[in-house]
Amino acid sequence: MLTPYLNKDGYTGNILIEPNRPINWTSNVRFVKFFSLLSFIIGLVFMSQGFLLVLPYSGLEILILTFSLYLVYKHYSICQVIYFTDNSIIIEYGIDRADSRVEYQRHWSTFTIDNNGKYNIPKLSICSKGKSTEIGVFLNYKDKIELINLIKKLTEEFKNH
Repeated sequence: MLTPYLNKDGYTGNILIEPNRPINWTSNVRFVKFFSLLSFIIGLVFMSQGFLLVLPYSGLEILILTFSLYLVYKHYSICQVIYFTDNSIIIEYGIDRADSRVEYQRHWSTFTIDNNGKYNIPKLSICSKGKSTEIGVFLNYKDKIELINLIKKLTEEFKNH
């Protein structure tokens, strides 16, 4: 998912890049509560019939489900922010805050597109002075093409400035 915040000059601003989240955390909690209640009721019915081990295993099932949903939610909480200024391009990457920050000089950096990416999704990278950073690793095909076109537009506006 792309959220561009561009200035009126057309070549400065920032782009927030996030993966498409399948579900938000409050909906995950609601699902776990409903599934826990249903599993608890089924476990009680089986326990009243003499099957004593059903209830503890249903509790274990709920714990595994909650942990799995948490891991998926954390995996989809990453984001990347690209800042375009007059002199530099800054890329910040992290979960909930900027864990890493890479800065490139705008005049000396180039964007490269490799069409041999995973699942035919092109790879977009920025390169300068021997270092390279891939941008939007977690995007789907449609969002990656939109990002490529947006960066092409920003680059053309910067060159025409």
